[in-house]
Amino acid sequence: MPKEEAFKSKIIGHRGAKGEFPENTLGSIELALKKGCDGVEIDVHLSLDGELVVIHDSTLMRTTKEQGLVREKKFDDLRKLDAGNGEKIPSLEEVLNLVKSFQGRVIFVEIKAPGCEQKVIDLLKKTKMESNAIVKCFHHLPLKIIKDVNPKIKTHCLLYGRPLNPVEIVRACQADGLSISNETVDDNLAKECHQAGIEITLWNANSVSEKEAFQKMGFDYICTDYPSILLKE
Repeated sequence: MPKEEAFKSKIIGHRGAKGEFPENTLGSIELALKKGCDGVEIDVHLSLDGELVVIHDSTLMRTTKEQGLVREKKFDDLRKLDAGNGEKIPSLEEVLNLVKSFQGRVIFVEIKAPGCEQKVIDLLKKTKMESNAIVKCFHHLPLKIIKDVNPKIKTHCLLYGRPLNPVEIVRACQADGLSISNETVDDNLAKECHQAGIEITLWNANSVSEKEAFQKMGFDYICTDYPSILLKE
């Protein structure tokens, strides 16, 4: 009998290649994809003038050294800021088009500002990335809203702790999967999800040994800050 192939998780660049280049920038995302990541994970906020922008924090200080909130500045003003190494804060549309240019890759879009669901839906349709995107959020109502409007778009519930009832949580918001921190997982979580037809993503694994351990547990996607380490030949 032919030997059964070992399960292989898909590797996702966390905020691009967060540990190797300024996070959530076009340069970081391109680096992760060129290193061979199966996709990337990014975060979106709304600017003052309603543009979906790719940045993790609601404040600007950590990544740009600028005072203030993302939502208090217009997109043109955000573009003037240095997000590290001369990189700019990109729009979600720019990022979607970049990922699209790497055929077959996926993008996890984390909604940081509930209320922008329709804008995300419209932009995924405009860029023809509906089938290559997974939208996730710690606030689960936006995920149900997205599913009600466009069932074709995949969604994942974000959680920090290990839930007692992961299947019930996912089904309550009509999501396709679960994304969870590596601090609270166990050997049974992925199995429990898979038995119910639910995908499961883990963040983060930043060493080969961690990747191998979590892959053995059966996680569909594993996020990493260091694609160069996890995808080293």
